[in-house]
Amino acid sequence: MERDFYKSLSQLAKHYDVTTMPTKHFNYPYNISLALRDIETQLKTKSENWQSIRLIEKGSMTNLAIEERCNTGATLFYVPVVPLYQLLHNKVHRKAACLLLSVCAYLYRNADVPYYRLEDSYLYYNYEMLNDWLEQDEEIEDSHNSKKELQRAEIIGDMMGQKISNPKNLLFFKQRLKRFRPKDRFDKECLQLAEKAFKIYCDYPNESIFRNSHFNNAVKSEDIYEDNYYNEETVVAMDKYISFFAESDGVIYDNLMSCVNNEFNEYSETQEPMIIKTFDGSDLSDKTLDFENQLFKVLNELCRLLN
Repeated sequence: MERDFYKSLSQLAKHYDVTTMPTKHFNYPYNISLALRDIETQLKTKSENWQSIRLIEKGSMTNLAIEERCNTGATLFYVPVVPLYQLLHNKVHRKAACLLLSVCAYLYRNADVPYYRLEDSYLYYNYEMLNDWLEQDEEIEDSHNSKKELQRAEIIGDMMGQKISNPKNLLFFKQRLKRFRPKDRFDKECLQLAEKAFKIYCDYPNESIFRNSHFNNAVKSEDIYEDNYYNEETVVAMDKYISFFAESDGVIYDNLMSCVNNEFNEYSETQEPMIIKTFDGSDLSDKTLDFENQLFKVLNELCRLLN
């Protein structure tokens, strides 16, 4: 076991480019305990996705395994399309808006970010629920404005859905970047964001934001031991907190956030991209959360700009 442990530890140290504390001269099991504590301390500062470390037995072998996880920080990555629609009709910022449209096209078509006007999306259900609620109770305060907001969310949402899903906006992405000349700070920020998104698109053209998501966050096969694993959702799924939506303003937005937060409060955990790296000599070069780390930053910045 000691031999396996130090062999695995050597692979781990090389992978994360860290120098381990000399512990072999201590007695077993103190030497292993000390080495684990040392590597855990280093990984906390070395890897932004580090979650946990543990020893696993596989046949007659004992190896170290690291769990990495994207920390989304209980953030709602809701990209508003009504402000983008308004920007596209603004002469001053129309070209910047076209850049953001290409970014949104990539997020929708390639990265699989859900769109709220599609019936299988989580937010479609929530908007429909608000609509039913308004129709059933005519005495709701500010009912007239709420209905207008819902109507705008539907009409503009359908129009923008056609634009965002149009492959031409991906086709023209590179061309729009080359021709764009920023006029002010907002334009510069749009350009910087678009450049980041285009790089991700080039580096990971066919990767989905959900590629490393696991139902109920069960990455390891040994975690799946009860029937309710397959039937009961016990964590907030990623497609519930990542989505396009209408806008972050008005009565409907306030009610939508209330509905979403009330549901999320029923869960104790959030589904996030996760991977397990087992240091048993196998190739780990393709096991990474780099794509997800970059994409979450782009989503966050896009939401900030459009809000």
